Amino acid sequence: MSIDKTTLLQLIQTVLKELGEDLEKNSLLDTNEMTPLFGSKSDLDSINLVNLITDIEERLSDEHDIVITLASASAMSSTRSPFLRVGSLVNYILELIKKDNE
Repeated sequence: MSIDKTTLLQLIQTVLKELGEDLEKNSLLDTNEMTPLFGSKSDLDSINLVNLITDIEERLSDEHDIVITLASASAMSSTRSPFLRVGSLVNYILELIKKDNE
């Protein structure tokens, strides 16, 4: 299966909005590709990031029939984390899907 960048961005933004509502974090209600997900500028702690990753994996599977694992050893050990910003996460997911389809 496949997903385009715009649809994937919207999916991540929807998950972030729901998480923001649950956590009462207004910064997560209206996000864009530059929104930080991890690090000192992010409103997510490590547990929230794990929840975000899990929710994205579930939605990709349920809504788009795409089964991937986002939190891998290579992603966690990368010098430039794919979880820093929304945009880097979108690009990382698209890479994983492309590799999975090869």
